[in-house]
Amino acid sequence: MAKKPSLIRRFFRGIWRTIALIYALVLIVLLLIVPVGIYFAFFDGPGVVVEQDSALVWAPTGDLVEQRSRGVGNLVGSLVSEPQRQSVVRDLIESLDRGAQDDRIKLAFLKLDELGSAQPGQVQDLVAAIDRFKQSGKPVFAWAPSYGQAQYALASHADTVYMDPFGYVFIPGYGVYRNYYKDAIDKLGVEINVFRVGEYKSYVEPFTRNDMSPQARAANKTWMNSLWQTYREEVSAQRDFEAEHVSDYVDGFAQALERAGGDAAQVARDANLVDEVASLADVRDAMREQVGTDESHGSFRQIHHVDYLNATDAEQPAPRTDSRIATVVVEGAIVDGESVPGQAGGDTIARMIADARRDDHVAALLLRVNSPGGSVTASERIREQVALTREAGKPVVVSMAGVAASGGYWISMNANEIWAEPATITGSIGIFGIVPTFAKPLEDLGIHTDGVGTTPLSGALRLDQPLSEPVKMMLQAGVEHGYDQFVGRVAQARDMQEDAVRRIAEGRVWSGSDAERIGLVDNLGGYVDAEKATASLAGLGEGDYALQAMQPPADWRTAVREFLSSHVESALVPGWISRATDLSAFDWLRSGLSDPRHLYAHCFCALDTRAPATRSVAAPRQPVE
Repeated sequence: MAKKPSLIRRFFRGIWRTIALIYALVLIVLLLIVPVGIYFAFFDGPGVVVEQDSALVWAPTGDLVEQRSRGVGNLVGSLVSEPQRQSVVRDLIESLDRGAQDDRIKLAFLKLDELGSAQPGQVQDLVAAIDRFKQSGKPVFAWAPSYGQAQYALASHADTVYMDPFGYVFIPGYGVYRNYYKDAIDKLGVEINVFRVGEYKSYVEPFTRNDMSPQARAANKTWMNSLWQTYREEVSAQRDFEAEHVSDYVDGFAQALERAGGDAAQVARDANLVDEVASLADVRDAMREQVGTDESHGSFRQIHHVDYLNATDAEQPAPRTDSRIATVVVEGAIVDGESVPGQAGGDTIARMIADARRDDHVAALLLRVNSPGGSVTASERIREQVALTREAGKPVVVSMAGVAASGGYWISMNANEIWAEPATITGSIGIFGIVPTFAKPLEDLGIHTDGVGTTPLSGALRLDQPLSEPVKMMLQAGVEHGYDQFVGRVAQARDMQEDAVRRIAEGRVWSGSDAERIGLVDNLGGYVDAEKATASLAGLGEGDYALQAMQPPADWRTAVREFLSSHVESALVPGWISRATDLSAFDWLRSGLSDPRHLYAHCFCALDTRAPATRSVAAPRQPVE
């Protein structure tokens, strides 16, 4: 008779069988859910018809992005958790441009209550699209229960601005605020070894200081003042007041609110920031007078901009030739390896550019950059592919979105032309290295490191022991060499003297308008302007080409990376912590330190662009009712 397995063996065998059963069940569920999810994602109901005399409901939802993740991993993740709401800038622009030429569209209704974060340069791109729509002779109306800074920048270009009686217009201006961790790091015993070149390269300051350095404070004030001036001029351009009136409104807001007995809507109306203070029901009635009533839902005749794009895709004329302009989006921090949502992988972006270069139908490349930079190695790999594409005879044009600084500028400098909005954040030509070591906290836990090597450099970069002086010398020399390379490449690519580049480098951040003045960018304009410039350089006229959006290939590895980065990691940090503190610096230490040479061209130039909380009145893509 066979010997009966021991109790412990049976216990662990039972655990293993349970794990195997759960795995099998999850796999079966995914095999059933994924096809259903794909079906509903791409075949979600009957086709939408654009009725005559319709209002185009232009409703940005969530954060503005340059490219939405379309991977299987993102789709699977959306089935198990609520997906992050996003609006693609290009889609918003395209819907207004199509609507301007469509006789069935009578007006545009800007529904701005669901807009999340938006960089100033992105907002300028959208403002230009609103102005082009108005130039067609069609009116634009804007509504939100309340307006934050980005929301009001868009609304200010409408012919009529509506706001709820309980609403407000809150324009705080621009600011850069960070958490500084030096005291906390000292208490933990962690040693942060920093190596940098550039007086204004302040990205590492949270690890080495308890406050902002005077140099960083002065530099930040300069580029933020430039953005603030641009904002005031843009808001006042379509309103009946001067740019200084915006500053007067902000400076005297508290006193005006007190005089009005707390009625913020009256304050905004008296300041001529809004035209009508009215409930959504009243606004809906006003829109009915313009376009009539849709009896199916009782509201005014309308079509959401997403539905409008889907309904009109097939109506777009085919290009006269088979030529294409390839578009590649670089969004988020630049890291080594492959891309995941929120990060641009150097390998992924370089491969897409190379694929576009080898495609005989691709006549030119349009690179859309919305990145503060990151790994020098990854940035250089992308820059090499841009240079090779240009050398192959295919023009390359860069369109800078909200931010294209440090590594974001590194990958851009070799383009035939660089376009930026006046409020784009760019420049920050500088390099730093950072290596945290954890010898002391490990020793406090009773963990000690010892060993032997064949040379003084054996184990030199272990994080469980302090860096030796020779290693520190090596890293500093590498940083200085990287900075010289950065400056030299900019000088060569931009046809500038190296001394001139050094004067505007040092890690200093510039607004797009200042960058154009000092020669870091060629022209001021948005996505549409850059697209026209790309076509012109390729010898293509309007209607001669199609845009070909380059996408990374979808495989199971990509799906796993997307799922983990988008859903699992975010679940590990409670939302209230991320809202209450600035975790970006520590998050970057965890996931951004990927450069094999420990060299980084990363800019801390992110503005807090989150919109203030407003009352959600209508779900996205539902009738305005």
